[in-house]
Amino acid sequence: MLQSEDTYRHYLRQLPEFREFTEAEFTKLTHDLNVKTYPKGQVLFDHGDSRQRFYYVIKGVVRLERQDETGNFSFINYVKAIKGFPYRGLYTDADYPYTATALTAITIASVSMTSFEAIVALNPLVTRQVISQMSRLLDQMENRLQKLVTSSATSRVIQALSIFGTDMGEQTPEGDVLIPYPITLIELARLSGTTRETAGQVVTKLEVAGKLTYNKKRFRFDPHDLTI
Repeated sequence: MLQSEDTYRHYLRQLPEFREFTEAEFTKLTHDLNVKTYPKGQVLFDHGDSRQRFYYVIKGVVRLERQDETGNFSFINYVKAIKGFPYRGLYTDADYPYTATALTAITIASVSMTSFEAIVALNPLVTRQVISQMSRLLDQMENRLQKLVTSSATSRVIQALSIFGTDMGEQTPEGDVLIPYPITLIELARLSGTTRETAGQVVTKLEVAGKLTYNKKRFRFDPHDLTI
C-alpha cells in the first residue's frame, strides 16, 4: 500500500492542480494521502458532514448533489477524472455543502482539508489557481441554472445532455463529443428534473433524427446540433 501511495504521489505531482506547490508544501499536503477505489453508488460524504478532506478524482466520475429546503429541487454537478473538489466553502464552511456519490466506479485520492487550506493561503501561485477554479465553477453554475430553468421538459433534457458533454465529454476526431462513461436514462432524468420515460422519449427522437447515438449507455453527439 505504501508503494501504491508513493506511485500516486508521483502521479499527482505532475498534474496542473499540484504543480505550483513547493516540494515541502507537497510533502506536507500528501503526508496523510489516502487513495481508495469505490464502486458505483458509493457515498463519499453527505450534505452536512464535517468538511475534513479535499478530494481528487483519479478515475471515474463523482456526482455532487444538493437539494433545496423543500426537497423538490436538486442542484447537480459532476466531477470527472483529473479534477479536485470541493472548492466551495474554502475557509468559510465547517460542513460539506452537498452529497458526493460515485456515478461510476472511481479511484479517488484525498488529503486533509486543514492542510490544503493552510498551504493554499501561503502560496500566491496556488491561491491564484484556486481562485481561478472557483471563478470557473461559479460561471459554470450560473450558466447551468439559466439553461435548466425552463418549463419545457424536452429543452431540459437537451440541456442536460449538453451538461454531460461539458462535464464529462471527450472530443472525438470527427468533431463531436463522446461521454466515455455509462450514463443511465435515470441519471439524465434526474439532472433534467423529469421522468425516465420523458428522457427516453427525447433521446429516441434525437436518435431518429440522427442527432445522437446512445450505445451501451454511452452518449455521442454534436453539442451544437442537439435539436428536435
